[in-house]
Amino acid sequence: MRGYYHVSSHGLEKNDIFKSKQDFISGMNDIAICILGFDVSILCFCLMSNHFHFLLYGTQEECRKFSEEYKRRCAMRMRLAGEVQGLKDVQVRLDFIDDQLYLENVIAYILRNPIAAGIWMMPYHYRWSSISLYFRGDDSPKGTRIGDLSIRQRFRILKSRLELPSDYVIDDQGMILPSCYVDSTSVEKIFGHPARLMMALARKIENDVELKFGVANDVTMTDQEILTQMKDLIKKEFGKDSISQLSVEQRISLCLMLKRNFRAGVKQIARLTRIDPAVVAKIV
Repeated sequence: MRGYYHVSSHGLEKNDIFKSKQDFISGMNDIAICILGFDVSILCFCLMSNHFHFLLYGTQEECRKFSEEYKRRCAMRMRLAGEVQGLKDVQVRLDFIDDQLYLENVIAYILRNPIAAGIWMMPYHYRWSSISLYFRGDDSPKGTRIGDLSIRQRFRILKSRLELPSDYVIDDQGMILPSCYVDSTSVEKIFGHPARLMMALARKIENDVELKFGVANDVTMTDQEILTQMKDLIKKEFGKDSISQLSVEQRISLCLMLKRNFRAGVKQIARLTRIDPAVVAKIV
């Protein structure tokens, strides 16, 4: 059955998939190349330094194959740059979307990634996503058509001998413009009016989407984020004002609460409760 699928890779903790401007350009071109091999449509996407997101339309199998091929191409580029591990242990999720509201939220979630990551710019100025394609009128892409390039020129620019559509357009930095392969019309139909898309982008919907798809299970909170909520937790559960007023038994209970409520790890719980990590490990 064909439908909408949210493709998301887990973020790398110690490395980046896209380290440089050229890496991002190559990553963008890989999308244009990958899409040709599978019966899927790309409605929106966003490439961040250590992860990526796509909203695809197609069968589950075709969407899965596309995501695996894109991951493979990214991993191959990383290995060529000396990153032996590549994306070996990185999981790519594929989540089916069967709700109109969440379809809209996922689109906004993907396009809001630069904002959520604290990148200091308006999302429309973030180059490595599809955000600039929607509700822009009849603005045709400006650049050089692949059909106007020689085979040698194509290979020098794209580092690929694959036969690409002659109407693909490349900008002056060697990037295939996303307007060539993104189905922006479908996104416009989903929202119906540019104002609705703007409203969705203005809302902080990260929690809604992450909880819906279970992504929150993979997200950890900082010590400071937990501390801001821990004081209220101690007051509510034990009637105390600070952790120093808790008994040993209450501190043990607090360890379990931190694990359950915030998915805190052993070392983090030890720091927050001032209990030896070996003891915390036995508790949780």
